[in-house]
Amino acid sequence: MAGIPKEINTTYDVVGAFRAIEDELTASMIRNLDHHRAEELEAGFNWSQWQVEQLAALDAYKKRNLKKYQGIFKNINLKIDTIISMQRAAGNADQEVSILKAIKEGAKLYKAKKQVGADGRFFKENDKKINALIKATKSDFKKAEIAILRRANDQYRQVIFNAQMYAATGATYEKAVDMATKDFLRAGINCIEYKNGARHTMSEYADMALRTAQKRAYLTGEGEKRQEWGISTVIMNKRGNPCPKCLPFVGKVLIDDVWSGGKPEDGPYPLMSTAISKDLYHPRCKDSHTTYFKGISTADDTWTEEELQAVNQGNKQEAKEQYARLQAEKYGRMSKYSLDEENKRKYGARTEEWEKQAEYYISENNGLAAKIGDDEIPQHEEPKFIGKINIDNESEIKKEIEKFEREAVSKEIETACVITKQGEVYYCYGTENRVFPDLDLNEKLRGAIISHNHPMSETGYTFSDVDMQLFMDYELEILRGCDELYTYEFTRNASEIDETLENWCTEENYQHCHIIEEAKKRNIGYRRWKNE
Repeated sequence: MAGIPKEINTTYDVVGAFRAIEDELTASMIRNLDHHRAEELEAGFNWSQWQVEQLAALDAYKKRNLKKYQGIFKNINLKIDTIISMQRAAGNADQEVSILKAIKEGAKLYKAKKQVGADGRFFKENDKKINALIKATKSDFKKAEIAILRRANDQYRQVIFNAQMYAATGATYEKAVDMATKDFLRAGINCIEYKNGARHTMSEYADMALRTAQKRAYLTGEGEKRQEWGISTVIMNKRGNPCPKCLPFVGKVLIDDVWSGGKPEDGPYPLMSTAISKDLYHPRCKDSHTTYFKGISTADDTWTEEELQAVNQGNKQEAKEQYARLQAEKYGRMSKYSLDEENKRKYGARTEEWEKQAEYYISENNGLAAKIGDDEIPQHEEPKFIGKINIDNESEIKKEIEKFEREAVSKEIETACVITKQGEVYYCYGTENRVFPDLDLNEKLRGAIISHNHPMSETGYTFSDVDMQLFMDYELEILRGCDELYTYEFTRNASEIDETLENWCTEENYQHCHIIEEAKKRNIGYRRWKNE
């Protein structure tokens, strides 16, 4: 298949392979939806007959994909052994060089080079660790590969029924199909669901899982070389932009009891296992450690206020850039696969905007000019701190939310009111179809209460799937939305949920009933009511 690397030897190759598969699954689905459209329209289009034909096409789609991708999946999984083993070897070799260099510079190793027993127990234990890591990674990949095909099938089936329902509202064929595929194209084939309810595509998951496995293998290789020399102390490298979760450990000396066989009595330092239990080396972590040689290595775990501010700003800019990239990918899919020419142009323009926005954040983060010529994307307004309320006072919360909704419901751009767990109230400002409290406030959002508006030009008379994802990702206490007709609300009380409507196939009710079913799956509360 075009786009899939013949040689899959790196994380980049694996992620690229899965992205190619996702793209081909999507393209094939859209081709089926558009197949014989012109002929059918000329002969007198019948939606019921179209649905029957599409369901038959779905059956063929499932069989073809299963046959086509089984071999590709097998090839990818076979390469995982090599990728992880190579990282172990690289870590081992790099550490040998580091130790020998330190000895030349005067490092005194207080233990002679460890002699490995005749039975090779030292190496056998590390072999077991690596084999267990390979086995777990391959097992997770196999489950995910089944999930991607199943998810593609489920989304195809949903699109078939959605298109017919949207057609009942009077939409053209192209617009009906575009409306039916909109949420699917926005999200991609998000087949992987995490414990918190967040969903990700196979390529996103593969990137995270394989990078994490490779890093562990590399650290295992480094650690066994240290253990061979009787060294267990390491220092967390101090870099310009450390992960927020890892920042408390950056610059510190640790006893590596995870990979280097260290013990508490090896020195007056914290244990690596303790640091890991506090989120050091979390998934996608970019931080690292090197060997600490007493008398040669320099420990510096102090941070000036200016350094901390720079770290915070750098992380914010990186988050904004990543967000913009994801938005560009999303609108890129929608532009590429939309059948309606107007939608293609609209989504294409938004793709370019988000790509430029990502470049803007990169340039800003690097301290370069903050403008991108005459085509600079207008910045959305910065969040505004309104004040603080008593988070334990329900009437005070209600008053704040209702005041915001009265003002926001008629606005032409999306805005949001955020009440944090500490009672801080912020207003966030977006664009005609999005608001960005997650981007603007980051972790302040976790466990918060949020309300936001949907301009009538963009509303689906209820929450979007993106709204639900935000509720799940940030474990929000309450999420409300409002437009000129309705107010709607997610809560943590699963018993508070609306019943599916009999006239669910209308444009006004279809998404509402879809959200009811999705809320039931996630065991959360959901209600909608008419505005007074």
